[in-house]
Amino acid sequence: MLRLAVMVFALAGAQAGAASVTIENAWIRLPAPGQSIAAGYCDIRNDGAAPVTIVGFSGPLRIAIHETRIEDGLARMRPIATLEVPAKSAAKLTPGGKHLMLYGVDAARLGSGPLTLRAHLASGEEIAANFELRPADAGGEATVRQEAEH
Repeated sequence: MLRLAVMVFALAGAQAGAASVTIENAWIRLPAPGQSIAAGYCDIRNDGAAPVTIVGFSGPLRIAIHETRIEDGLARMRPIATLEVPAKSAAKLTPGGKHLMLYGVDAARLGSGPLTLRAHLASGEEIAANFELRPADAGGEATVRQEAEH
């Protein structure tokens, strides 16, 4: 899989010795023709000694962190406010689990990518990562009826 290097930018007020966080294997499944919502996936690794909290993502589109849960045989997506990444561990955004939802996507205007997104940490730091763009039929999740709450 594609391993992407990221840059960590310390913003004003960030604590000294902040966790070393990287985003790897970042990709976006583009929407099917006629649709405008895409999903994003990646591995977020925290090599630091303290847990980190991601409070959101930003980019050229509206982005929300979502979680898919199976309830009564139906996959339901719900937004989540934060994503915790334990110390010396990783959080994975995967098809059928926690993931990013990108709204207002025009695949033709994005071209072949990559698309740069920024993860925002509670500490005030940002992590920029390039997300590879993949077609709507790029594998991943099982075929299930889904209901999204925005």
